[in-house]
This record gives sequence, structure tokens and C-alpha cells, in this order.
Amino acid sequence: ARNYFSRPSAVEQDGEYYAEERLQVLADAASLKRLAVDYAHPEHGISVVEGSAFGRNYFSRASAIEQEDEVNAEERAQVLSDAASLKKLAGDYAHPERAVIATDSTVFARNYFSRASAVEQDGKYYAEERSQVLADAVSLKRLAV
Repeated sequence: ARNYFSRPSAVEQDGEYYAEERLQVLADAASLKRLAVDYAHPEHGISVVEGSAFGRNYFSRASAIEQEDEVNAEERAQVLSDAASLKKLAGDYAHPERAVIATDSTVFARNYFSRASAVEQDGKYYAEERSQVLADAVSLKRLAV
């Protein structure tokens, strides 16, 4: 009788250990491929076959009681109003070409320093220079007398 497994032209067979290792490596590769596809394509739906993933959600059902209390509602309203005012301020800062709309009575006061009849004010440099000249004049007057 002929032995088809030990003849010189027979395909070499791996041992049982190597066959199990090959199956484990192929299973790991298939799992990694599935994870890579899930990561690269988030638009694909998720299919769940685990029984514990099909639990009932008692918090978002139609007959569930509203969970927000009064303190949280007030705080949420305050945060939203703060966000709205910050949005308005950010828009005013980002667009200085917009006109300023003011209803405060203190905004409409007169500027007494830049009106046409105001006395012209000297700058800091000229004021210091004038005080130095006057101090020199006083000391020269004392020396002369």
C-alpha cells in the first residue's frame, strides 16, 4: 500500500500546535479588521448581539417623570442668559462697524474737555517743563535779591 502523507511529493503538514496557532492568529486578524472598519466608517450602524445590550431604558421612555428639579432649571436659565449676553458682547467686539444702541441716560452727557469752547489743555511734558521753568525763575529771583 502507498503512504500518501510520507511520500517525497506530499505537501508538508503542520503539527497540531501550529494549526491551533494559525487559527488563533486568523481569528485575531478578523477581529482587528472588524474593529478597523468600525473605526474608519462611523456611518455604519452598530449591530449588537449581546443579550445584556437590549435592556429597557426607564429614564427616556414616554411615561418617564421629568428629572430636572427647580434649582437646576434656574441655574440652566441663568447660564443660558449669560451665554446670550456674552454672545451679544462678542458680536459687538467682533463687528465695531455696527452702530451702538444705548438707552442709558448717562450715555448722553456732555464732554466738557473736547468741546469747541473748552480751554486747551497742555500735555504732561509741557506741564512739567512749565513747572521747571517757574522753579528756575523763583531760584533766580532769590539770588538776585
